[in-house]
Amino acid sequence: MNIDDIAVDNPELKIVMCHLGNPWITDCQEVIYKNRNVYADISGLIIGNFTPPAEVHYRNKIKELLSYVAEPHSLLYGSDWPISSMSSYLDFVQKLQLDQESLELLMFSNAKNVFGL
Repeated sequence: MNIDDIAVDNPELKIVMCHLGNPWITDCQEVIYKNRNVYADISGLIIGNFTPPAEVHYRNKIKELLSYVAEPHSLLYGSDWPISSMSSYLDFVQKLQLDQESLELLMFSNAKNVFGL
């Protein structure tokens, strides 16, 4: 909730919450919903490879976040490689079944916007 206070007081400041705010993903989702200047990356959710229980859990959390926020402007791709497997993360992203525009935002365009690339 500290991030919400900073984001509200500094709307020109772009803030990235790492790991979807895990384990406070629901709080992260609310802060992103309220503040267009706050983003979150999907890195560091697992160590190594996604396994079915974790994969399903995080896939549902990300879909819930995207549904709640109503647009994918706020998510950035990340894997925390080498702690997490890059190939496992890429497979995980494909299983989100995002439309092409949302996938482009997650994998590139949002980072380009946040970091002014």
